[in-house]
Amino acid sequence: MAARTLPWLAGAALLLAPLGCSDAPAAPAAPSDPCQLTEAPIPEPELYTPRWAFEPWISKDISDAQDTRGFVSGFLERDIPVGVVVFDSPWETNYHTFVADPARYPHFDRLVAELHAQGIRSVVWMTQMLNVQSFDAELGGTVYDGPSPNYAEAEGCGFFVDEAELYPWWKGKGSAIDFHHPRAMAWWHRQQLELLERVAIDGYKLDFGDEYVRSDPVLTAAGPVPHQAYSEAYYRDFLAFGQARRGREFLTMVRPYDRSYGRPGRLFARPEHAPVAWVGDNRRDWVGLSDALDHVFRSVEAGYVMLGSDLGGYLDRDDEDLLGPKIEFDAENFARWTALSALMPFMQLHGRANLEPWAVPEQPEEIVRLYRYWAQLHHQLVPFFYSLTREAHAGRGAVLRPLRAADEAAGDYRFQVGEALLVAPLLDATGRREVQLPAGKDYLDWWTLGAPALAGGSTLAATSRLPRERVPLYLIEGAILPLVVDGSATGLGSAATADAWTIVGYPGRTPTSFTLYETDDGSTQLRLSATGFEAQRLRRRLRLRVRLEQAPREVVVNGRASVAHADLAAADAQRTGHVYDPTTRSLWVLTPTAGGPLEVRWR
Repeated sequence: MAARTLPWLAGAALLLAPLGCSDAPAAPAAPSDPCQLTEAPIPEPELYTPRWAFEPWISKDISDAQDTRGFVSGFLERDIPVGVVVFDSPWETNYHTFVADPARYPHFDRLVAELHAQGIRSVVWMTQMLNVQSFDAELGGTVYDGPSPNYAEAEGCGFFVDEAELYPWWKGKGSAIDFHHPRAMAWWHRQQLELLERVAIDGYKLDFGDEYVRSDPVLTAAGPVPHQAYSEAYYRDFLAFGQARRGREFLTMVRPYDRSYGRPGRLFARPEHAPVAWVGDNRRDWVGLSDALDHVFRSVEAGYVMLGSDLGGYLDRDDEDLLGPKIEFDAENFARWTALSALMPFMQLHGRANLEPWAVPEQPEEIVRLYRYWAQLHHQLVPFFYSLTREAHAGRGAVLRPLRAADEAAGDYRFQVGEALLVAPLLDATGRREVQLPAGKDYLDWWTLGAPALAGGSTLAATSRLPRERVPLYLIEGAILPLVVDGSATGLGSAATADAWTIVGYPGRTPTSFTLYETDDGSTQLRLSATGFEAQRLRRRLRLRVRLEQAPREVVVNGRASVAHADLAAADAQRTGHVYDPTTRSLWVLTPTAGGPLEVRWR
């Protein structure tokens, strides 16, 4: 099937009003000579990761409009949340026209609008290459007729680096756009206008086409620049122009640290140009899982914040031998990787095998059940991840906190999520491992929150194999964990509790605090101690769950005695009051929305 292309619209007046950004700079003027395009300076991009980016993402290598609709429906029908769809390659008429292939995606703007109506955002795959020859190596890819229709114009205007050197890359052969050439940028930005403004995509997935520019330094209109500087300019420009046209809710998904396909490891985008960073192209086996963790840890240490990997691994072959034997699907590996992805800020299902949890070749019913649990938990943790990320971008704390141990060479890879959760990845098929608990605090096993606390500084021996839906996960003493719970899979609430902040707390020996960014983006301080909980204000009602060793004699909310209920169901029905559950050693306190300060005390 040959890709059908639309007439190239260089110089056309695609000047629709910017969406979501009233102060966007004017589009470039449209002189008769496209080589002379100019534009107002593009503002420096803001490092901001919108709240929607923390929802679960889904993606396929090869898809079309009908398949995309079925893919999304498959998750929603199984009560699995979806927040973002990535239209990966191939989706365009050629590399790169910014025009959706009408054979694959007829009326692409309508499809994106349909997804928006369901609360689902759309991100499209992109690089900085323009091709004279294009192909898709993947089964089911597109056959392309000749060069990208905008190639000749860009070449004639001198808009490529290295004097339009042709570089082979995995989607064909082409030249690389010069991000150090002002008129090239005005022309390049014009190519994007319809996609950004009429189709109204929400972001770009920027793959590492810059790696295939072989020169160092790179010859640009500004003279020779280091290859790394060229790479950083690529990632910066897509973010800057996208935000300029669409506002701060627009994002780019970029490479942080990566080492794959036999190439030396390096950093790609700068951390300040990385609203979402993913370590991709890992094998779908235990080696790939360890590689993903290693790359995430290196990225954290380099200053990247919003991180994750291709859930379950992307490659079904060894990246050092792509013609070698196929790596078969492994339910054990997929299950453990799903859990780890859910406990990182960025959770995305994407693989060369185009996996759907309900259609995997091994135990699909079990995989759907555990995927539902982890996707719902990740969805419920959005306010936690978003708040930690806002603080991290401001230089206050971190989201992922690797615990580098003396035996790191043995593959430990424990990490904290903020100051609330400790995760100990399972890294092989045994489903077992020893877990060292850092000294200084106690811990609660997430799976048995009513069990006695575990002492920090101790080592938990590897005992029986954990069920597939679990990984070693612990609530840290002092934890304040804010969630919005609108599903029942995690056991923390149901659809009826969607209008509440559900906050899980583990009071410690000293008071702790957490900065929560509410849905209006205002921040509020939450404080937890052994005798109470405080909030500056909450724009939702509160469902507070705290660990107490015994039932309190009295609970007081803003100076008034709280009504005791027989069980949580009764308290939830009344939407106020409190209940103590001795089996989980949990005190639940429910309060109405507090327009001002909220104080809860127990004794």
